[in-house]
Order: sequence, then C-alpha cells, then structure tokens
Amino acid sequence: MSKFRLFFLIALSFCMIILSSYYIKNFRIDASSDTLVAKNDIDFLYFNKYSKLFTSENFLVVAIKNNNEIDQKFINKFELLSTEILKIENVNRVFSFIDAPILFLNNASLNSLSENNIETIKDSKYNLTDVVKELSNNPIYKDQIINSKGNVFSLIIYLDKNLKMEKARADYNNLVISRKDFLEIKKANDMERNTLISEIRNVIKKNEDNNQYYLGGIEMIANDVINFVKKDIIIFSFFVTLIIILVLFYIFKEIKFVIICLLSSAYSVFIIFGIIAFMQIEVTAISSNFSSLIFILSISMNIHIINYYRLLENNTKFKIQNTFSRMFWPCFYTTLTTIVAFGSLVLTDIKPIIDFGIIMIIALTISFACSFTILPLMLYIAPQNLKQNINFLKLKDLFTSFVKNFYKKIIFSCLILFILSFGGIFNLNVENSFVNYFKKDTAIYKGMKLIDEELGGTTPLDIIINFNELDDSEDIENSQILDDDIFGDEDIFDSDIFTNNQNSSWFTDEKIETIYNIHNYLDNREETGKVQSVASLIDMANLINKKPLEIFELSILYNEIPEDYKKSLIYPYLIIEENMAKITARIKDSQNINRGKLIKDIKTYLNSYNSPSVNNFKVNGLLVLYNNMLESLFESQIKSLGFVILIIFIMFIILFKSIKLSIIGIIPNILAASFILGIIGYSSIPLDIMTITIAAITIGIAVDNTIHYL
Repeated sequence: MSKFRLFFLIALSFCMIILSSYYIKNFRIDASSDTLVAKNDIDFLYFNKYSKLFTSENFLVVAIKNNNEIDQKFINKFELLSTEILKIENVNRVFSFIDAPILFLNNASLNSLSENNIETIKDSKYNLTDVVKELSNNPIYKDQIINSKGNVFSLIIYLDKNLKMEKARADYNNLVISRKDFLEIKKANDMERNTLISEIRNVIKKNEDNNQYYLGGIEMIANDVINFVKKDIIIFSFFVTLIIILVLFYIFKEIKFVIICLLSSAYSVFIIFGIIAFMQIEVTAISSNFSSLIFILSISMNIHIINYYRLLENNTKFKIQNTFSRMFWPCFYTTLTTIVAFGSLVLTDIKPIIDFGIIMIIALTISFACSFTILPLMLYIAPQNLKQNINFLKLKDLFTSFVKNFYKKIIFSCLILFILSFGGIFNLNVENSFVNYFKKDTAIYKGMKLIDEELGGTTPLDIIINFNELDDSEDIENSQILDDDIFGDEDIFDSDIFTNNQNSSWFTDEKIETIYNIHNYLDNREETGKVQSVASLIDMANLINKKPLEIFELSILYNEIPEDYKKSLIYPYLIIEENMAKITARIKDSQNINRGKLIKDIKTYLNSYNSPSVNNFKVNGLLVLYNNMLESLFESQIKSLGFVILIIFIMFIILFKSIKLSIIGIIPNILAASFILGIIGYSSIPLDIMTITIAAITIGIAVDNTIHYL
C-alpha cells in the first residue's frame, strides 16, 4: 500500500468520524401513531377529515384500582391527586368520578344541567357507596371514569392543544417549512411530552398508597416506546457484541483479528448512525434493530475477507491487495443481493417499513465501503505474523461427511419440509394484540390491560353516519307539546332553539332510531367495550326525566345544555351543521379478536341497514387503519418475495455465468424463506410490522452465505 493511499484512507476515516460525531446528535426515534398507517390509505385521509369536524381532546388516563372501601379518605386522596396534576404545565383540566354530577339520587331535573351548582361526590351528603353505584350505572360514565364493579377509577387528564405543533405539521405537509425545521419543532414537542409524563408520574408516585396506579394514553405509549427502543438498542447491542467477541475469538484464535474485525464493523455502524441523522431519517420501533443487524452482516463480510487473508502465504508480496481484489466481487454481489432483499420492504405503503428498507440499503452500502477501506487499512497497520496460525474448524468436516453419506436423505427431508411449510404459510395471519407488544411485567402492559378489561377497551372504532339533507317542510309546530314539569316553569318559547330552525328540525325519530340501533349492535358485540354516542346522553336524560323524551324535547334539551357539557358530551358525536353523527366503540384489544372479521361483520350489518334518513355509513377509526396497514403489509410482502427471488436468480446468472449454479444457489434461499414462514404459521405467531420483516432478513443472510460458498 502506497504512502499516499495510506494517508488518504487515514484522513478519510477521521473526516467521516468527525462528520458523524457532529450529525449524530440529530439522531431521532419516532413512535407517533401516524407511523402505523399506510401512507396511501383512503381511510386515513377520511379519518383526518372527520377528526377535524368532531371535536376531541388529547388526554392521558390514570387508572386506579381500589383495594379498599370507598371512604372520605379515598375521596380526599383523589382530590389531592387531581389538584396536583392540574398544576402541571400543559395540563388543561382533569375529570374523574369526584367531578361527575349526581343526577339520580337527588332526583335532579333536566333543567339543573344548565346550573353551575351541580352536586358531586365531593359535596354530597349521600352515602358514598350509593353515589359510586349510581356513577357505575350512569350510561355516560360507566366504563369511562368508573367500571361497572365500582372498584376501578380513572382520572382523565386533558392536555393543552399544541397549536405550534399542529401548525408545523400543516406547514410541512403544505411545503411551507423544511423537514429540518419541522423535526426541530417535533423534537421540542417530544421533550415537552417526556417532561409532562415524568411530572405526572412523580405526582402519582408521591401520592401512591396500597392501591394500584397506572398511567395510560396514546401520548404515554409513544413516549414509553421511544424510551424502550433507546434502552433496547443499548442492551441488545451490548449482548450481541459480547457474543460476537466470543465467536470471533473461537474462529480466529488471535486477538489481533478479533479487534480488527470488531473495530471495522463498529466504525461502519457509527458512520451509518451519522448518515441517517444527516439525512433526517427517523428510526421507529421497527427499524431500531438495524444497528445490531448491520453489525452482524458487517462482521460476516469481514470474517470472509479476513479468513481469505489468513489463508494466503505470509510471504506473498501483495497479500492485502490480492485478498481484496479476490474478495471484491463476491462481497459486492452479496451486498447487492442483500440490498435487493431489504429493498422489498420499500415496496410497502407503511412508512416505518419503508424507512427500515431505506436504512438497510444505506447501511449495507456503507458497510461494504468500510470493509474495503477501513479493513485493509487496519490489516496493513496491524503487526504481521511470520507464521500462519490457522485453526480450521472441524465442524465443517463433520458437515462434509454428513452430506456425503446422507445426501439423498437430506434432499428428501428438505423436500418434505418444503411441502409441509405451505401448511404453515397458509396459516399465516395478521391478527395481533397491541397490548401484547409489551412484556407482562411492565407497567405499560399492566396499565393497558387494566384499562382494556375494566374501563371499556383501548382501540377505537368509529361509525360515521352521514344523514340526508334536512327536509325544510318539517315544521317545529307539528312537534308534540313539551310537558311543563320537564324544564320547570321556564318559558320554553324564550329558548334560542326558535332562532335556529336547523337545530329545532334536525332531531327526528328516524335519525335517533338509527343511532340507537347501531349503538346497540356494537354494544352487543363481545369484542367491544365502551360504546359512546349521543344515545348515551339521551339514555341519561331519559333516566333523569323518568320517561323517554319526545323529539321536540330533545331539541330543547340540545339548546339548554351548557357549552361545556356540549364540548364533552355532544360535539364529539354529533355535528348538526354537517348533518353527521359519530358512534365510537372501544375494542377490547387484550382479547383474541379477529379484526378483519369484526370490521367485515359491521360493514355487512350497515350495508343491510335501510333508513330513508341515511345517506351513507363509514367505518373508520384506529382499529380500521391499523388493520388496513397489516393487510397491506402482508399482501405486499408475500407478493414481493417472489419478485425478490426472481431478481436474485437473475443476479446469480450474471455472477456465476451458469444456469446450473444459479439454480443450485437460489434453492437454499427459497427453502430458508419457506421454512421460517412455515414455522411462524405453525407456531401461530401473528405477522405484524415487526415480524413481517423476518422473510427479508432471512433471504438477506441466506444469499450472503450462498454466494460465498459457491
């Protein structure tokens, strides 16, 4: 190696280290919910549209399982917890069973809903057990702030709207601001969220007693997933490195080659981190294992190169040059074919999967470049041994002997296993529980499971009802006369309802019946927990009124309810101006459910539902978006496997210049992918955003070994 080339490689290496060190501070992990949807999903576009219409607030939930009797001490503790959480920055308001109005024990009237002095458990003279029993049977609050058994309570923490983040997202989508500026704002938002959740947990910890406290909510999950990923990267990388060191020492028997191999691979991984940060590619829970994966693939390539280097005679004049000249094309093709395997991930519509594919393509390219720049530099600088120190593994002789003696049985066994694999492949499914992504001993699992089982489920499913245009011929004067005792002595003709004919004429028997029928259908499904719609409010009003309200009375009630109550009880489920209603059902994610079948059953029911007042129904929500993503991912990946194998076969023909060798080379890759997918199917392991990548990884590793062997 000439002095100029040596100096150039050293200078280049230091420059890359300096640049990566500068940019690596921008390395980001993203766990937002929009990474779990298909980018071209029309349901996602509609979800964003109706989410802007039906007002909703971002919130966290503190779930508390009470292990004692409900007494004043527990009420005071709950009130103290609420007060301290309310003081935290970015917390807008809190709501729990101590803030819920008592409506049945005190025989409250509908007119009292417009008053500010509604009685609650904090100032009630009624028996606490009776109040809790009332709330646990309230159509609105049951399985929302208290479970039906009356022993699990929730404190709902409503957060301030992050208008800056919303504006930044809109500006970025409209190309008003750059990705760099958007990511800076997003980074600040993540830090605020992390601080908020830490402060809430500190308050909970300070007020903990012998009851069980769990924090839940989308913001908490996103925050914890990021922390889990960071922790897993460190722990997993450490143990992978430790195992690899032991394996390398067993292979080489020389510390020099162990260090060279490790440093070269570690260098490539560090540079890859810097380049990913420079390109502003966010790492997700799916792509977080790229560092360990590329480290292993880089080690594999370096082992092949170093092993060939050690096989050459020490007195060879151009030992390093001969090694890297001879190993360039095999390593080039292994890298290229592995890139093709991981490139199949880019064909999906799921952003984190696409990012994983892009990251692996970049990482493999950088790893190949490092193996032919840094590795020869280290071999050149390292002290040379005057004698060969090669310890061939006797394991290869065992395999050689086994193949020679039993090759017919091996071929027959592989054929049988290949055929049997199809049974497992046809058994593959994309059904999985989000709760089960986490270990059972973690707080996030326990909290999500408690909320799922005792507080009405976790994953929301929305039914959007678009009603037909209002019939202007409908006249309020034809409605039934309102009983005086419902709203007291108040002159109902002074009500603002008569200044808004749209409000007065919107409520009809057909519309209310439609909402009730769909609400009850969802409520009777085993997979659903809490179902919410305006039907819940009407049920509560009927209980207060002690008889069903007439349509005209509902119209009056709509206008008489205070604006604060409308924001939480009506606007999330009814937009009169748009002639739309929403019914939300939370699905019990911890149960063994079939998402696809549930959604299909609901759509079948809605398609068979006939009502002259309905224009159309839309089934949407996070459950639908997540199911669409999994089905899209499953379909695209299974289909792309055949395409990937075909491309690799063509590359084999170019590399080996032999149809026979190419066929021999492609068979192990087909078998490897088939076996692993068959095992997954027979083991009933669901395919999801994590496990779907295993086929690409399997082919990526199998193709490397095939090329080097041939």
